[in-house]
Order: sequence, then C-alpha cells, then structure tokens
Amino acid sequence: MLSQDLSTEHFRQSMRRVASTVCVISCRHDGRRYGITVTSVTPLSFAPISILACVNRNSSINMPLKEEGHYCINVLRASQADISNSFSGGRPAETRFDIGEWTEKEGVPYLPSAQANLFCEMDRAISYATHDIIIGRVEGVAFASDVDPLIYQNGAYALTSPMGLQKAG
Repeated sequence: MLSQDLSTEHFRQSMRRVASTVCVISCRHDGRRYGITVTSVTPLSFAPISILACVNRNSSINMPLKEEGHYCINVLRASQADISNSFSGGRPAETRFDIGEWTEKEGVPYLPSAQANLFCEMDRAISYATHDIIIGRVEGVAFASDVDPLIYQNGAYALTSPMGLQKAG
C-alpha cells in the first residue's frame, strides 16, 4: 500500500473522495433566524432516535443553536444547490432565508420542499478542536416520497442514481 505524509492537504484530498448529503441546519434565537450548510450529518442511534452534526465553533449559528436547543436539519434536494450556496456564505446571513420557501414549526424555521426535515432537540454539544459535535434527539420528521438528495463530492455538487444491485446482507 502506498503511503503519503499526513498533512492537512492530504487529509483534505482524502475527504474529497467521500460523498456527503448536503443539509441546512436552521434555528431561531432571540427573534432571528440562523442557518448554515453542512455535510457532516450522521444518524447516531435508534434508541433514542438521534443524529449528530458537526458545526464550526466560529459559525454564526453555533451559539444560537446551543442556546436555543431546538433546530431542524433540512436535507436538501438535488435541485436546491442555490439554497446550499446561500447558506454556505454565498449571501449575507440576514438574506439567506430569502432563497426557498421557508416556514416555521413551533418557532423553528424549516424548508418544507426539502428532501427531508428532522426536527431536533439538542441533547448535548461536545467540543473538539475547531468544531462542536451537536447531538440531537429527533422529535419529528417529514420526508418526500421520492429520493433525490443533493450530494457534495470532490468540491462539487453531484447526483446519485441507483445501481440496481442487491443490498449488502
């Protein structure tokens, strides 16, 4: 097996080979909506039903998310790259919610047209290096009947398609 020196760039290049679903985490705190695009969302457990997301501690949503405790993970559709771009710094924070038709459920902003919505209550935040690992208990879900998520791989958006193979047993 070939070996390369471990460096930030080598790690970054290795992670570009990992395909990730694109999500927007959204919350409301002190009357203001916050949102950020993330690709670091992972189901954690079925008992209790929980999910984790990694959020940079310097992001505008980090403190409001932890202080409010209720948020939504909006799993974006392949057709929603414009929303992803908006929430990943493509627009000023105060105008990010101008892209897409956002609404609220119990004060939490969410995108009904997303591939899926996971309404969460933060259970805990674990700090590690530059990020906080946010563990949320899923309190409610909504999802589309079709499966067409927005994927990010190798620094670009990508699409998925079924391969027609049997599931791994």
